[in-house]
Order: sequence, then structure tokens, then C-alpha cells
Amino acid sequence: MKMAVIGCGLIGGSMALSWKRAGIVDEVIAFGHNPATLQKALDKGAADTVTTSMEEAVKDADIVVSAVPVEAMESVFTEMAPFLKSDAVVTDVGSTRQTVIAAARKGLGDKFHQYAPAHPIAGGEMPGVDYASADLFDEKVVISTPDEGMDPKVVTFIEEAWRKAGARVQAMSPLQHDLTFASVSHLPHVLAYALVDMIAREENAQEKLKMAGAGFRDFTRIASSSPVMWRDICLSNREALSHELERYRASLDTLQKYIDESDGKALESVFENAVRNRRGLVFPGK
Repeated sequence: MKMAVIGCGLIGGSMALSWKRAGIVDEVIAFGHNPATLQKALDKGAADTVTTSMEEAVKDADIVVSAVPVEAMESVFTEMAPFLKSDAVVTDVGSTRQTVIAAARKGLGDKFHQYAPAHPIAGGEMPGVDYASADLFDEKVVISTPDEGMDPKVVTFIEEAWRKAGARVQAMSPLQHDLTFASVSHLPHVLAYALVDMIAREENAQEKLKMAGAGFRDFTRIASSSPVMWRDICLSNREALSHELERYRASLDTLQKYIDESDGKALESVFENAVRNRRGLVFPGK
């Protein structure tokens, strides 16, 4: 089978490598606008051929993957639609679901039934195909969010392909997905960016950052992620993320109150609850 990857970065490139390793596809063509990035995809083995023509990319493809930032999904779906084979399967790897599914519904039009969404819960703080890896998704969770108008056979095909590639598939509604990941993924990224940005704007920023230890490093690791990608994720899931920011702000206000009032017992209670729940976590793929 032939796969077309539209946007061959960390996730798109890793998906190509993973699905080739699993024998799901035997040929990959990568589409993009940056010749240097396309050459890196070739050098990495994430693509066998590359093109800057959408028609060339998808016309013979059995599987088409949209791996672009979420705000670009609709234009990509619209551009590919006229060139899709009638039996081609379209999927994506976006980090939000409601807006991406709406984009697919609008962009693909009467070919929407050829589409099945998937969100692999995997990645790294360093963006780009340079960091792509065939084992990125091993034992990681991939969220399938089937919705009205989708062909169950197409959804099943994508789910089974991800399982064959080594992932663990879990289904949930698009709304449940966006509410969940606003809390456990999108909010943490915003907080990491905000902390680094706040300190970096201070006059003595470099002096402070030289003193930063493991705690700062671990908390802010994800602030090295792609700004464009995370800008789009935040805006795409803005309603749910805004709600989580309000809840977090209230939590910080409570902590500040405990600190201002020297209420050590209340402060320790919050910390103990956090420790108890954090130590009980088991992360996929670990």
C-alpha cells in the first residue's frame, strides 16, 4: 500500500516509519512546501519520494495522512479532495478533535465517509522530521473519535492499522477528547510556555536561568515544542482550554491564600494530595 504524508514533521515522519516497519505500507510519498524539510524526510527514510504537488501526492495513495497544524487542516482537506481515489482512506494526527473533524467534514465534502480521525498520544519536545522514530508510538495510546457520517469500515481499518503499528487504541467522543486533553495536555503546555516566557522577560533572566535545576528543567521541557503547532492547538480548543485556565487560576489563588496566611496545614494537604495522585500514575509506554 502507498501512504501520502501531508506535513512530514515529527509525528508524520514517525507514522511513516512506524507503518512501514509494521508492513502496513510499503511506499511513502511526502508532501510539503519546504525543499529542505522534504530532503530531510528522504534522508531519514520517512519518505521514498517527495513532492510539492498535492495532486502528485495523493492521486495514487491508498492512505492519506494529514499531519499539519490543526488550523491548517481544513485547507489541506479541501486541497486534497479532488485528487483522492474513491477507495483511499484519509486520516489525521491532530491534537484536537471537534474542530479537525469539522474541517474534514467541510473540506472533504462528499468524500468525508473516506475519513477516520486518530490522535496518537506521543511526541517529543523537539519538533521536526529530524527527530522522527519508528518506535515513537510503541505501546502508546491512540485516540479514535468516530463521529456521525463516518464509515465504520474506514474507522476500523485505521484502528487496526494503529494496533498493528504497536499502539493501543482507545475510543471516545470528540467532545470528551477535547475536554480531557485540555486538562492533561494543552494546559500543561501553556503553563510551561508561560513560566519560561515570564522569566525570560526579566532583566536578570540569564542569571536566574543559570541557576535553574532539575525541577525547572522537568517542568519546562515541553516549552521547547513547536510554537506554531501549540498556537493552533490552543486556538482550536480554546473554549475547553479557557475553562481549564480559569480552574487553574482559582487553584493558584487558593495556594497563594494559604501561603499569605502561613497556613502550613492546608498547604501540606494540597501537596500530599498531589503526591498521592502523581505517584499512582502509570504512563503508557513506560
